[in-house]
Amino acid sequence: MPDPAAGPARWSVGVFGRNEAARIGACLRAIARAAAEVRAEAVPHVTVLLNGTTDDSPALAAAALREAGLAGEVHQVPHADKSHALNLFLHELRPPATLYFCIDAYAEIWPDSLRHLARRLERQPEALAAAAVPSSGRSADALRQGMLRHSGLHGSLFALRATFVERLASAGLRLPIGLYRGDGLLGSFLLHDLDAAKGGWEGWRIAVEPAASWTTPRWQPWRWQDLRRHLHRLVRQGRGRLESAALRQAIYTDGFAGLPKDADAMLRDWIAADPRARRPKLWRDPFAWLALARLRHAAPPAPDQLRPRLVLRNEAA
Repeated sequence: MPDPAAGPARWSVGVFGRNEAARIGACLRAIARAAAEVRAEAVPHVTVLLNGTTDDSPALAAAALREAGLAGEVHQVPHADKSHALNLFLHELRPPATLYFCIDAYAEIWPDSLRHLARRLERQPEALAAAAVPSSGRSADALRQGMLRHSGLHGSLFALRATFVERLASAGLRLPIGLYRGDGLLGSFLLHDLDAAKGGWEGWRIAVEPAASWTTPRWQPWRWQDLRRHLHRLVRQGRGRLESAALRQAIYTDGFAGLPKDADAMLRDWIAADPRARRPKLWRDPFAWLALARLRHAAPPAPDQLRPRLVLRNEAA
Protein backbone atom coordinates (compact mmCIF):
# COMPACT_ATOMS: atom_id res chain seq x y z
CA MET A 1 0.00 0.00 0.00
CA PRO A 2 1.11 3.68 -0.24
CA ASP A 3 3.94 4.94 1.93
CA PRO A 4 2.34 6.32 5.14
CA ALA A 5 4.83 9.15 5.16
CA ALA A 6 3.44 10.35 1.87
CA GLY A 7 -0.15 10.37 3.16
CA PRO A 8 -3.08 8.33 1.89
CA ALA A 9 -3.61 7.76 -1.80
CA ARG A 10 -6.51 9.28 -3.71
CA TRP A 11 -9.01 6.79 -5.07
CA SER A 12 -11.83 7.77 -7.40
CA VAL A 13 -15.02 5.69 -7.55
CA GLY A 14 -17.47 6.04 -10.44
CA VAL A 15 -21.01 4.70 -9.88
CA PHE A 16 -23.26 4.18 -12.91
CA GLY A 17 -26.97 3.48 -12.99
CA ARG A 18 -30.41 4.13 -14.39
CA ASN A 19 -33.61 4.09 -12.34
CA GLU A 20 -31.94 2.44 -9.33
CA ALA A 21 -34.02 4.06 -6.59
CA ALA A 22 -34.40 0.68 -4.90
CA ARG A 23 -30.64 -0.02 -4.84
CA ILE A 24 -28.62 3.21 -4.98
CA GLY A 25 -28.70 3.72 -1.21
CA ALA A 26 -27.41 0.20 -0.50
CA CYS A 27 -24.75 0.63 -3.19
CA LEU A 28 -23.40 3.85 -1.66
CA ARG A 29 -23.57 2.51 1.90
CA ALA A 30 -21.52 -0.51 0.77
CA ILE A 31 -18.96 1.83 -0.80
CA ALA A 32 -18.83 3.77 2.49
CA ARG A 33 -18.10 0.53 4.37
CA ALA A 34 -15.36 -0.32 1.88
CA ALA A 35 -13.96 3.21 2.23
CA ALA A 36 -13.88 2.84 6.02
CA GLU A 37 -11.78 -0.31 5.58
CA VAL A 38 -9.06 1.66 3.78
CA ARG A 39 -9.44 5.10 5.39
CA ALA A 40 -5.82 5.19 6.59
CA GLU A 41 -4.51 4.00 3.23
CA ALA A 42 -6.66 5.88 0.74
CA VAL A 43 -9.26 8.65 0.54
CA PRO A 44 -12.05 7.67 -1.89
CA HIS A 45 -14.00 10.24 -3.89
CA VAL A 46 -17.33 9.06 -5.34
CA THR A 47 -18.84 10.31 -8.61
CA VAL A 48 -22.40 9.08 -9.19
CA LEU A 49 -23.60 9.25 -12.81
CA LEU A 50 -27.31 8.52 -13.26
CA ASN A 51 -28.13 8.23 -16.96
CA GLY A 52 -31.67 8.39 -18.33
CA THR A 53 -33.11 8.22 -14.84
CA THR A 54 -36.79 9.02 -14.33
CA ASP A 55 -37.24 7.84 -10.72
CA ASP A 56 -36.04 9.30 -7.40
CA SER A 57 -32.46 8.02 -7.77
CA PRO A 58 -30.83 11.49 -7.88
CA ALA A 59 -32.38 12.65 -4.59
CA LEU A 60 -31.79 9.28 -2.93
CA ALA A 61 -28.17 9.18 -4.10
CA ALA A 62 -27.59 12.71 -2.80
CA ALA A 63 -29.07 11.81 0.58
CA ALA A 64 -27.06 8.57 0.82
CA LEU A 65 -23.82 10.34 -0.10
CA ARG A 66 -24.37 12.93 2.63
CA GLU A 67 -25.44 10.39 5.25
CA ALA A 68 -22.45 8.16 4.50
CA GLY A 69 -20.05 11.10 4.82
CA LEU A 70 -18.55 10.37 1.42
CA ALA A 71 -16.82 13.08 -0.55
CA GLY A 72 -18.19 13.19 -4.04
CA GLU A 73 -20.74 14.34 -6.56
CA VAL A 74 -24.05 13.22 -8.00
CA HIS A 75 -24.70 13.97 -11.68
CA GLN A 76 -27.75 13.33 -13.82
CA VAL A 77 -27.38 12.74 -17.58
CA PRO A 78 -30.64 12.84 -19.56
CA HIS A 79 -29.54 10.30 -22.19
CA ALA A 80 -29.87 6.69 -21.03
CA ASP A 81 -26.49 5.17 -21.90
CA LYS A 82 -23.84 3.71 -19.61
CA SER A 83 -21.15 3.87 -22.32
CA HIS A 84 -21.61 7.62 -22.56
CA ALA A 85 -21.61 7.89 -18.77
CA LEU A 86 -18.28 6.02 -18.69
CA ASN A 87 -16.91 8.45 -21.27
CA LEU A 88 -18.00 11.41 -19.14
CA PHE A 89 -16.35 9.93 -16.06
CA LEU A 90 -13.05 8.97 -17.70
CA HIS A 91 -12.69 12.09 -19.85
CA GLU A 92 -14.37 14.92 -17.93
CA LEU A 93 -15.63 14.28 -14.41
CA ARG A 94 -12.97 12.15 -12.74
CA PRO A 95 -10.82 13.89 -10.12
CA PRO A 96 -7.04 13.29 -9.96
CA ALA A 97 -6.46 9.87 -8.41
CA THR A 98 -4.06 6.96 -8.22
CA LEU A 99 -6.77 4.36 -8.90
CA TYR A 100 -10.17 4.53 -10.59
CA PHE A 101 -12.95 2.12 -9.61
CA CYS A 102 -16.15 1.57 -11.62
CA ILE A 103 -19.26 0.14 -9.95
CA ASP A 104 -22.82 -0.51 -11.12
CA ALA A 105 -25.44 1.23 -9.00
CA TYR A 106 -27.40 -1.99 -8.40
CA ALA A 107 -24.36 -3.76 -6.91
CA GLU A 108 -23.50 -3.98 -3.22
CA ILE A 109 -19.74 -4.50 -3.08
CA TRP A 110 -18.07 -6.61 -0.39
CA PRO A 111 -16.47 -4.50 2.37
CA ASP A 112 -12.89 -5.39 1.44
CA SER A 113 -13.30 -5.40 -2.35
CA LEU A 114 -11.59 -2.05 -3.02
CA ARG A 115 -8.61 -3.09 -0.91
CA HIS A 116 -8.34 -6.47 -2.65
CA LEU A 117 -8.41 -4.89 -6.09
CA ALA A 118 -5.77 -2.33 -5.10
CA ARG A 119 -3.51 -5.01 -3.63
CA ARG A 120 -3.91 -7.20 -6.69
CA LEU A 121 -2.52 -4.35 -8.78
CA GLU A 122 0.34 -3.94 -6.32
CA ARG A 123 1.19 -7.64 -6.65
CA GLN A 124 0.93 -7.48 -10.46
CA PRO A 125 2.58 -4.18 -11.44
CA GLU A 126 2.42 -5.10 -15.12
CA ALA A 127 -1.42 -5.26 -15.07
CA LEU A 128 -3.40 -2.24 -16.24
CA ALA A 129 -6.63 -3.14 -14.44
CA ALA A 130 -8.04 -5.45 -11.78
CA ALA A 131 -11.43 -7.14 -12.15
CA ALA A 132 -13.73 -8.44 -9.43
CA VAL A 133 -15.78 -11.60 -9.97
CA PRO A 134 -19.54 -12.12 -9.55
CA SER A 135 -20.85 -14.07 -6.56
CA SER A 136 -24.64 -13.91 -7.04
CA GLY A 137 -26.96 -14.77 -9.88
CA ARG A 138 -27.67 -18.00 -11.72
CA SER A 139 -24.69 -17.61 -14.06
CA ALA A 140 -22.24 -16.32 -11.42
CA ASP A 141 -20.23 -19.55 -11.13
CA ALA A 142 -19.79 -19.89 -14.89
CA LEU A 143 -18.89 -16.22 -15.28
CA ARG A 144 -16.38 -16.39 -12.44
CA GLN A 145 -14.67 -19.49 -13.84
CA GLY A 146 -14.61 -17.95 -17.31
CA MET A 147 -12.97 -14.78 -16.01
CA LEU A 148 -10.35 -16.76 -14.12
CA ARG A 149 -9.49 -18.74 -17.27
CA HIS A 150 -9.71 -15.86 -19.74
CA SER A 151 -9.13 -12.41 -18.26
CA GLY A 152 -11.82 -9.81 -18.81
CA LEU A 153 -13.90 -7.15 -17.11
CA HIS A 154 -17.29 -7.54 -15.49
CA GLY A 155 -18.94 -4.14 -15.55
CA SER A 156 -20.26 -4.30 -12.00
CA LEU A 157 -16.86 -3.78 -10.32
CA PHE A 158 -13.33 -3.20 -11.60
CA ALA A 159 -10.32 -0.93 -11.04
CA LEU A 160 -8.17 0.94 -13.55
CA ARG A 161 -4.66 2.27 -13.05
CA ALA A 162 -4.49 6.06 -13.28
CA THR A 163 -1.66 5.79 -15.82
CA PHE A 164 -3.91 3.79 -18.15
CA VAL A 165 -6.83 6.21 -17.73
CA GLU A 166 -4.57 9.16 -18.50
CA ARG A 167 -3.24 7.46 -21.64
CA LEU A 168 -6.80 6.63 -22.72
CA ALA A 169 -7.86 10.24 -22.26
CA SER A 170 -4.76 11.59 -24.04
CA ALA A 171 -5.46 9.30 -27.01
CA GLY A 172 -9.05 10.60 -27.15
CA LEU A 173 -10.47 7.08 -27.17
CA ARG A 174 -14.18 6.94 -26.32
CA LEU A 175 -16.82 4.26 -26.32
CA PRO A 176 -19.39 4.77 -29.09
CA ILE A 177 -22.53 6.41 -27.77
CA GLY A 178 -25.27 3.82 -27.29
CA LEU A 179 -22.91 0.82 -27.18
CA TYR A 180 -24.41 -1.94 -25.03
CA ARG A 181 -21.13 -3.80 -24.56
CA GLY A 182 -19.14 -0.80 -23.45
CA ASP A 183 -17.46 -2.71 -20.63
CA GLY A 184 -16.35 -5.34 -23.15
CA LEU A 185 -14.84 -2.72 -25.44
CA LEU A 186 -13.06 -1.12 -22.48
CA GLY A 187 -11.68 -4.58 -21.71
CA SER A 188 -10.43 -4.77 -25.30
CA PHE A 189 -8.70 -1.40 -24.86
CA LEU A 190 -6.92 -2.91 -21.85
CA LEU A 191 -6.03 -6.29 -23.32
CA HIS A 192 -4.64 -4.60 -26.46
CA ASP A 193 -2.92 -1.84 -24.44
CA LEU A 194 -4.78 0.74 -26.57
CA ASP A 195 -3.25 -0.57 -29.81
CA ALA A 196 -5.43 -3.04 -31.74
CA ALA A 197 -2.82 -3.50 -34.45
CA LYS A 198 0.41 -3.91 -32.47
CA GLY A 199 -0.58 -4.35 -28.82
CA GLY A 200 -1.51 -8.01 -29.07
CA TRP A 201 -4.18 -9.55 -26.82
CA GLU A 202 -2.53 -10.22 -23.46
CA GLY A 203 -4.63 -11.60 -20.62
CA TRP A 204 -2.15 -10.51 -17.94
CA ARG A 205 -3.09 -6.88 -18.57
CA ILE A 206 -6.31 -7.50 -16.59
CA ALA A 207 -5.67 -9.11 -13.20
CA VAL A 208 -8.72 -11.03 -11.95
CA GLU A 209 -9.16 -10.90 -8.17
CA PRO A 210 -11.46 -13.66 -6.81
CA ALA A 211 -11.53 -12.12 -3.31
CA ALA A 212 -13.30 -9.00 -4.63
CA SER A 213 -16.99 -9.31 -5.42
CA TRP A 214 -20.48 -7.89 -4.95
CA THR A 215 -24.05 -9.03 -4.40
CA THR A 216 -27.23 -8.16 -6.29
CA PRO A 217 -30.90 -8.77 -5.47
CA ARG A 218 -32.27 -12.15 -6.43
CA TRP A 219 -34.32 -11.99 -9.61
CA GLN A 220 -37.96 -12.90 -9.04
CA PRO A 221 -39.77 -13.87 -12.28
CA TRP A 222 -43.22 -13.21 -10.79
CA ARG A 223 -42.43 -9.55 -10.14
CA TRP A 224 -43.37 -7.43 -13.14
CA GLN A 225 -40.47 -5.01 -12.66
CA ASP A 226 -37.94 -7.88 -12.58
CA LEU A 227 -39.53 -9.57 -15.58
CA ARG A 228 -39.53 -6.34 -17.57
CA ARG A 229 -35.84 -5.76 -16.76
CA HIS A 230 -35.00 -9.33 -17.75
CA LEU A 231 -36.76 -9.04 -21.10
CA HIS A 232 -35.09 -5.69 -21.74
CA ARG A 233 -31.73 -7.28 -20.95
CA LEU A 234 -32.37 -10.12 -23.40
CA VAL A 235 -33.06 -7.62 -26.18
CA ARG A 236 -29.95 -5.65 -25.24
CA GLN A 237 -27.91 -8.86 -25.30
CA GLY A 238 -29.29 -9.55 -28.78
CA ARG A 239 -28.06 -6.12 -29.80
CA GLY A 240 -24.73 -6.92 -28.18
CA ARG A 241 -24.27 -9.92 -30.48
CA LEU A 242 -24.67 -7.63 -33.48
CA GLU A 243 -22.33 -5.05 -31.93
CA SER A 244 -19.58 -7.60 -31.38
CA ALA A 245 -19.43 -8.49 -35.07
CA ALA A 246 -19.56 -4.85 -36.18
CA LEU A 247 -16.88 -3.84 -33.66
CA ARG A 248 -14.50 -6.59 -34.74
CA GLN A 249 -14.64 -5.31 -38.30
CA ALA A 250 -14.18 -1.68 -37.24
CA ILE A 251 -11.32 -2.37 -34.82
CA TYR A 252 -9.28 -4.70 -37.01
CA THR A 253 -9.77 -2.50 -40.07
CA ASP A 254 -9.00 0.97 -38.69
CA GLY A 255 -7.88 0.34 -35.09
CA PHE A 256 -9.40 1.92 -31.99
CA ALA A 257 -8.89 5.41 -33.42
CA GLY A 258 -11.35 4.50 -36.17
CA LEU A 259 -14.21 3.64 -33.82
CA PRO A 260 -17.43 5.46 -34.73
CA LYS A 261 -18.93 8.01 -32.36
CA ASP A 262 -22.39 6.45 -32.54
CA ALA A 263 -23.13 2.74 -32.10
CA ASP A 264 -26.52 2.97 -33.85
CA ALA A 265 -24.91 4.36 -37.00
CA MET A 266 -22.19 1.70 -36.78
CA LEU A 267 -24.77 -1.09 -36.72
CA ARG A 268 -26.86 0.40 -39.54
CA ASP A 269 -23.80 0.77 -41.78
CA TRP A 270 -22.50 -2.72 -40.94
CA ILE A 271 -25.83 -4.39 -41.76
CA ALA A 272 -26.34 -2.29 -44.91
CA ALA A 273 -22.97 -3.50 -46.28
CA ASP A 274 -24.30 -7.10 -46.44
CA PRO A 275 -27.96 -7.19 -45.37
CA ARG A 276 -28.70 -10.76 -46.49
CA ALA A 277 -25.94 -12.19 -44.33
CA ARG A 278 -26.00 -9.76 -41.41
CA ARG A 279 -29.66 -8.91 -40.79
CA PRO A 280 -30.84 -11.15 -37.91
CA LYS A 281 -33.67 -13.60 -38.60
CA LEU A 282 -36.64 -13.71 -36.24
CA TRP A 283 -36.59 -17.52 -35.98
CA ARG A 284 -32.82 -17.70 -35.39
CA ASP A 285 -32.23 -14.83 -32.97
CA PRO A 286 -35.53 -13.21 -31.97
CA PHE A 287 -33.95 -10.82 -29.48
CA ALA A 288 -31.38 -9.53 -31.98
CA TRP A 289 -34.27 -9.15 -34.44
CA LEU A 290 -36.19 -7.08 -31.85
CA ALA A 291 -33.07 -5.00 -31.18
CA LEU A 292 -32.77 -4.22 -34.89
CA ALA A 293 -36.46 -3.31 -35.03
CA ARG A 294 -35.91 -0.81 -32.23
CA LEU A 295 -32.83 0.53 -33.98
CA ARG A 296 -34.89 1.46 -37.05
CA HIS A 297 -36.89 3.95 -34.97
CA ALA A 298 -34.01 5.31 -32.88
CA ALA A 299 -32.93 8.93 -33.28
CA PRO A 300 -29.55 10.30 -32.15
CA PRO A 301 -29.66 12.18 -28.85
CA ALA A 302 -29.66 15.96 -28.88
CA PRO A 303 -26.42 17.53 -27.61
CA ASP A 304 -28.07 18.85 -24.44
CA GLN A 305 -29.21 15.30 -23.60
CA LEU A 306 -25.56 14.24 -23.36
CA ARG A 307 -24.43 16.85 -20.86
CA PRO A 308 -24.21 16.04 -17.14
CA ARG A 309 -26.20 18.11 -14.68
CA LEU A 310 -24.83 18.48 -11.16
CA VAL A 311 -27.27 17.42 -8.44
CA LEU A 312 -24.98 17.53 -5.41
CA ARG A 313 -21.36 18.20 -4.50
CA ASN A 314 -20.52 16.85 -1.06
CA GLU A 315 -17.37 17.38 0.97
CA ALA A 316 -16.05 14.61 3.22
CA ALA A 317 -17.36 14.54 6.75
